[in-house]
Amino acid sequence: MKIVLIRHGKPVSADNPILSACQYAHWIRRYNASKVAQNSRPQSVNDDYKYFYTLSSDLKRAIHSTNIYLGKPPEEIDKLYREMEIPRYKFPFKLTAWNWVYFSRLLWMFGYKGPFESFTQAKKRADTAAIKLIEMAQVQGQLVLFGHGYMNRYIRKALIKKGWVLNFKSNAYWGVTSLEI
Repeated sequence: MKIVLIRHGKPVSADNPILSACQYAHWIRRYNASKVAQNSRPQSVNDDYKYFYTLSSDLKRAIHSTNIYLGKPPEEIDKLYREMEIPRYKFPFKLTAWNWVYFSRLLWMFGYKGPFESFTQAKKRADTAAIKLIEMAQVQGQLVLFGHGYMNRYIRKALIKKGWVLNFKSNAYWGVTSLEI
């Protein structure tokens, strides 16, 4: 059995302006509603993945990435695989968008709460996703999931804890992670 996790391509809205906390919240909404940028394409494509059972997160950038990579839509779309929260906190200063992401995620990982999924909840969701992928792999044999950086990382960790062997990994845009058992 084989499970392949592919991170989506670079979103159209992955710019890096200087933002207030309020502007950052709007940036996240745009990022989550974004498709893949025209100039973001995989450097190489494994044609074998066209024959794998295909899944995707329900966010546009993951679905669009599936279409770009495989030339077809996913067989299954599920919000279970969507990215872990990009937290947003109200602080009285400005940062670049990506510095907000790193700073907020660090606070989030240390347990700083907000009106969004906690880090603990997100890790539990990744474990649930790994269990579902294993169950599907038992039926389908080989599957590919088009997902997101943090979620793919924690699904990978959960699969390894459950005995899956990592063949290779990449967390970059279009990064491919392959595991087998």
